[in-house]
Amino acid sequence: MRVFTALTVLLFCVSPARAQLGGNGVYRVLLQPVGARQAAWGGYCNAYRERDVTLFSQNPALLNEQMHMRGALNFNTHLKGVWTGNASFAKNIGKGTGGLQIAYIDYGMMDAYDDGGNAEGQIPANETAVTAGYAWQIKPRLYAGANLKFVYSILGPYISTGAALDAGMVWKSRDSLFSAAAVIRNTGIQLLAYTPGGREPLPFSAELGINFKPRYMPLRFNITAHNLQKPDMTYSQFLRNNAIDLSGQPAAAKSAPFGDKVIRHFTFGTELLLGRNFGILIGYNHQRRKEMAPDVRPGVTGYSWGLQFRISRIQITYASMAYFPGFNANLFTFSAAPSDFKIKR
Repeated sequence: MRVFTALTVLLFCVSPARAQLGGNGVYRVLLQPVGARQAAWGGYCNAYRERDVTLFSQNPALLNEQMHMRGALNFNTHLKGVWTGNASFAKNIGKGTGGLQIAYIDYGMMDAYDDGGNAEGQIPANETAVTAGYAWQIKPRLYAGANLKFVYSILGPYISTGAALDAGMVWKSRDSLFSAAAVIRNTGIQLLAYTPGGREPLPFSAELGINFKPRYMPLRFNITAHNLQKPDMTYSQFLRNNAIDLSGQPAAAKSAPFGDKVIRHFTFGTELLLGRNFGILIGYNHQRRKEMAPDVRPGVTGYSWGLQFRISRIQITYASMAYFPGFNANLFTFSAAPSDFKIKR
């Protein structure tokens, strides 16, 4: 654990000075959930080191020998006309495990207008990210990994490319019931800006996470602290600024309390294990609830849930994320490996 602690400090010391909050960087494709488990646990999962091949984009150190020759496909429905998808694959290479992932987000066709407001037809908008990762064991129960990402973005007539790097570690207990992680994600630059001289920052994030299962309970817990490079994640220092009360008068601005600023950095997830091949997933993202929920009837905004089960040797995970009342994003992940289809004698 002393090595893990030292390397954790090192990761945060190399955080770039221009690090920005996730909502302020370019390339949304780098922030989309690449797997249903991640989505069901609030959008973050950097310490769950099992055979879910989709998760190495969260932390490259999650790549492991259980993922050998395992592939996964993920489909995601967002707002009307917007969809995302990705494909992941991993293979044991040398003394470690390598992974490859292709992610895509299509914003659909958009109406275009010139400076005078005259219609100019429709234009496309989409982004593609290719990620190559590798992880290896550096100490007993301590693993490290790195991802290299390339992004290609089209926003109508504007084209941009970028490169990013992830670096992470995972420490796993001897009984495999507890794991802890430290990772920096999306540190990089725009290689080609949308407009000359207009380079923008990438959505960098410094993160810590733990994942644990009590020995005699059918539950697994996941806690992630994200965007630690930015202590204050509130969009404004004041909550309900410009709000109107029931009498029609401007309501007094309320400053965001310290506790609220702290909890915005955390996502929480749990899994109820109802057998070897069936589980129920539940998660909560406080930052999403604060950003998206209306003051009146916020509903279940910020909460998420999912199911994991197995059908004909194919692992299927479904997740639903509540972004605001009346709208959920749905994800389906299908995962399998050739070894799953071998006939046991």
